[in-house]
Amino acid sequence: MILGRTPAVGHVAVLHRSAERAEAVARILRSSGHRVTIIEPGRRVVQTIVERTPELLIASMGYSEPPIGGVLRSARQALGADLGVMVLLGLDDPDSLVEADEMIREPLDPGELQLRVGNLLRAQADRRQLNRKLQELLGLYKVSWAFSLAGGATPLFAHLSRQCAEIVKAQKGLVLLFDRDRRQMIGQLDGFGFTREQVQRIRYAVDGEARSRWNFRKNGPLVSNKAQSDTRLMPEMTADLDLHSVLVVPLAAGPRIHGLLLAADRASGAAFNDDDLNVLMAVAGQATVAVENLRLHEELMRANDMLKEYDQIKSEFVAIVAHDFRKPLMAIRGFAELILEEPNLSPETRQEFMKTVISETDGLASLANDTLLITQMETGLLKFRWTEIDLGPFILDAMPLGLSDHSVLLDIPPQFPKIVADPDRLRQVLSNLTTNAVKYSPGGGSITVRCRQRGDDHLVIEVVDHGIGIPEEQIAQLFQKFSRVRSDEHMKIGGTGLGLYICRLIVEGHGGQIWVESEQGKGSVFGLVLPLDARAAQATADKKTEANPALKPGRSS
Repeated sequence: MILGRTPAVGHVAVLHRSAERAEAVARILRSSGHRVTIIEPGRRVVQTIVERTPELLIASMGYSEPPIGGVLRSARQALGADLGVMVLLGLDDPDSLVEADEMIREPLDPGELQLRVGNLLRAQADRRQLNRKLQELLGLYKVSWAFSLAGGATPLFAHLSRQCAEIVKAQKGLVLLFDRDRRQMIGQLDGFGFTREQVQRIRYAVDGEARSRWNFRKNGPLVSNKAQSDTRLMPEMTADLDLHSVLVVPLAAGPRIHGLLLAADRASGAAFNDDDLNVLMAVAGQATVAVENLRLHEELMRANDMLKEYDQIKSEFVAIVAHDFRKPLMAIRGFAELILEEPNLSPETRQEFMKTVISETDGLASLANDTLLITQMETGLLKFRWTEIDLGPFILDAMPLGLSDHSVLLDIPPQFPKIVADPDRLRQVLSNLTTNAVKYSPGGGSITVRCRQRGDDHLVIEVVDHGIGIPEEQIAQLFQKFSRVRSDEHMKIGGTGLGLYICRLIVEGHGGQIWVESEQGKGSVFGLVLPLDARAAQATADKKTEANPALKPGRSS
């Protein structure tokens, strides 16, 4: 499942052993804007699916006429990999008998169903778009200089630099690309006739005080046979590179300038003329295609790496959640069966069994809530509820119960200013950090929660323990999704690797940062810095994002 994107809508086919349940699923999805087709059971079920060509098939595991496994295989053979499959599992259905993109158990939660269907359709749409880009790139390979892509950017720019110089009988050639953030044309390695140090110094600003500087987007190509005294260029740059006669043509795709192609200095000392300029412009036309090919190729590689990461996240998610859901479910089922099958249990034993069932149910609900919370935060569906908080009493109230084996010291200065935050989410962070400190500390140890003001606008909260600590090489990945410390001591203690990731999302949602300092065998300090007014900090961040969309965050990692 790809998280962090707006869920998509599409055409969904529903195949269920119960007509009533099929209609209930259809109602939920139609309320989210999906087009839903209910497939009637019968011999023609596969043919009907193929005729309707849905983007997603939702099928009940209990469907048996014909068997659901054969139906799914036949439908995918006919419609290809573009057909997404979600399987609805009953309470007792195994989850390993059919291949599916998603599995969800009944009874269904409408919100979860809508979210998972939307994300699955979005993932399919991303894959289709990626395939279209791939086909576009393959088409460009046939008409452009695709041979250079195998070696990457440096061989391509070296080849273009040599070609543009040799075709006009120049001694030097270079490709410059436009850097949008720096607003500069930047020299690309390897240049022809230039040292690597020279190329790395080449910067041609497209903005600046010199109004006479040549604007290649408006004015087009440039011929200059007295480069070092030509104020249309940058005299300090031409002097540094010892350029005397230059031809510069833009690498343009429509109105956009991707970069510049430069040729300089003939061995004979002859001046460049308009014929030379026309030849170099023809080379620039093909060079633009080659540069665009490289950009598409790099985008494709990045997208491919992202899809691999998404697939890995999905696999880890399924494996961890399946394991952590199965364990409490089996415990609940086992104790429930004992209570039902053993009528002579003593009241004390029965009460103890029921407490275990309740405890395991609470743990299961907590895992489900954490999973849904992450999805809501990554997709931007969670809204913070800002409230003024008196931090001292709040932190005291946020401490989890059941810490009788540990002493907890609160170190909060008197007259500490009130803050604006989401109390439920901040309580979740403090509870999680304190619970972790207890879990990974020896019985009877001490935990310290201390708070200090930093400057006029921020505060720092730290949770200090004297437990088993964290290996230094594993600290960097600690706040990533599903990340857990891999050591014999840590793996003996249960956990999903979601708690600290949730803490990070909440703290960053408040405009703050979270970190850890730890020494193995001596303990850890988990700290967070928060603005005193998270609501104002978020409003400021939103304005910056509106002014510069490039600052908008992508898939949280």
